[in-house]
Amino acid sequence: MRVLRSAIFLGSVAAMLLSPSLAQSQALTNVHVGMIPIEPAALVYYAKDMGFFDKAGLNVTIEANPSTPALAAAVASGSIDISYATIPTLAVAHTKNIPFVIIAPGVSDSATHFGGGIMVAENSTLHTGKDFNGKTFGCAGLNTIAEYLPRNWIDKTGGDSSTVKFIEMPFSETAEALAAGRIDAGYMSEPFVTLAERRKLAKLIPGTDDAMGPEYIATGWFTTSQWAHNNADTVTRFATAMHNAAIWANAHQTLTIPMAAKYLKSDPALTAQTRRPHYAEVLVPAQVQPYIDVTARYAKFAPFPASELIYVPGK
Repeated sequence: MRVLRSAIFLGSVAAMLLSPSLAQSQALTNVHVGMIPIEPAALVYYAKDMGFFDKAGLNVTIEANPSTPALAAAVASGSIDISYATIPTLAVAHTKNIPFVIIAPGVSDSATHFGGGIMVAENSTLHTGKDFNGKTFGCAGLNTIAEYLPRNWIDKTGGDSSTVKFIEMPFSETAEALAAGRIDAGYMSEPFVTLAERRKLAKLIPGTDDAMGPEYIATGWFTTSQWAHNNADTVTRFATAMHNAAIWANAHQTLTIPMAAKYLKSDPALTAQTRRPHYAEVLVPAQVQPYIDVTARYAKFAPFPASELIYVPGK
């Protein structure tokens, strides 16, 4: 039955893609959307600026907040309708019976789509998981994606992540800490990877995120199950707009550079040199599952099927 409802939901989205502008036939629906001010979440700005929300009949107000817990609390309280989060964040919330559901995918990672990676000092000889046993590892947040991804790679490449000391450290400080020898390795994302490489403070170990699988969805746009149930048509229209925006952004990466720099208040020249995020165009449960499973392993809860976290009409 859940598979059937998923098919119906995808069918309704497909019908939306073929329909003319909804804004021509009805008043725009107001939607308050939260996002973390990072480029993987900037798709919501592209959807707004390129008119995809207008075409879907939505008047979207965007609120940027660097605090994921604050955004999650705002969605739970109803002060924000939809927001952005990592799959591990949503998976942990699910185990605590917080009724969040994913309504659109965020970014996807693979061997060809860079999301982040493990960096070591320029002169480091560490290159595989077994080399990390007993080492000190910097990550942007304990018990988050920045810890679980490295643990997964270490354990899958011959190491024992239980022997590794993980310490919390902002991305902005990690490269300097590596160069100074205060930590042995760190997990970093863009633009900090490119900054570290340009300054020759650290180097990237290739393919560390590949241990997750061939392709997987790392983040998503979520709301509460109650809000989705009460606003099913709006959910479908939001998913449609984000789908169209993802297709556009993936096909026009150079055009997203000045937009990202404008909204994220970043250096356009640096933004142009960083690896571009790849926006998932379809919400595929099998591509959400790897992050749930890895999070379950290290956060120590029983894994559950991704379908429990993904909204379908009538669920």
